[in-house]
Amino acid sequence: MRIDHVHPTEAEDFENLVKQAKRSLDDFEISATPEQPVTREANVISPVSGSITIKSKRTGQARSYRTGHMSSWVIQAYDDVKAGVL
Repeated sequence: MRIDHVHPTEAEDFENLVKQAKRSLDDFEISATPEQPVTREANVISPVSGSITIKSKRTGQARSYRTGHMSSWVIQAYDDVKAGVL
């Protein structure tokens, strides 16, 4: 599975957890938006971050999560899938 603007391993982790919850990726609309890295010092590279929105086609509910280095969006989204929110 490929999600633009999301690291491939995070997309793979989400796909595996969705399957573990006995759901299909076809049950969701997924879009991700990157944010420009912000630095306060010259020549400092900041991690890329952004947000991902996942909408359940079944319920119409949508949730947005922060993405990027050290984010926990995969687990947060999985928890929402398990809880029936998505």
